Amino acid sequence: MRNSNWRERFQNFMEGRYGQDELSHFLLVVTLIVIIINFFTHSAFLGIVAGLLLVWVYVRMLSKDTARRAEENRRYLDVKDRVVSFFKGFGSRSGHDSSAQADFRIYRCPKCGQKIRIPKGHGMVEITCPKCRTRFRKRT
Repeated sequence: MRNSNWRERFQNFMEGRYGQDELSHFLLVVTLIVIIINFFTHSAFLGIVAGLLLVWVYVRMLSKDTARRAEENRRYLDVKDRVVSFFKGFGSRSGHDSSAQADFRIYRCPKCGQKIRIPKGHGMVEITCPKCRTRFRKRT
C-alpha cells in the first residue's frame, strides 16, 4: 500500500515536467566520465564540473518549460547526427553507402593485385581484370 502511494506522489510531482531525453542521458554519461577521471586526479575543478553537470541534468529533467527543453534536445540530436555522419564517411574509402557494400564482393587479381568489385549472388563467374586482362574464376 505504501509503495503505490509513493509511486502516485512521484507521478503527480513529475506531471507537466520534462523528464529524461537523449541529451540528459548524454550529460549523465559525461558526468560519470568526469567523476571517474576526478577519482584518479583528485582535481577540485573536475569535482565542480561534475557537480554542475549533475545540477544541469536535474534542472532539465524537472523543468516545466517543455518546449525549451525539447528544442535543446533537438539541437543536440542535430549536432549528434552531423558528427555520426561525418565519422561514418571514414568507414568506406570509396564513399559508397555501407548497405550498398553488402551487395558486392571484392576480389584481387592473382597477377597484378588490382581490386575488382563483383555483384554478389551470381554463382561462379569468370572475372577479367581491367588492368592486366588476366581472367580468373570466383564464386560470388
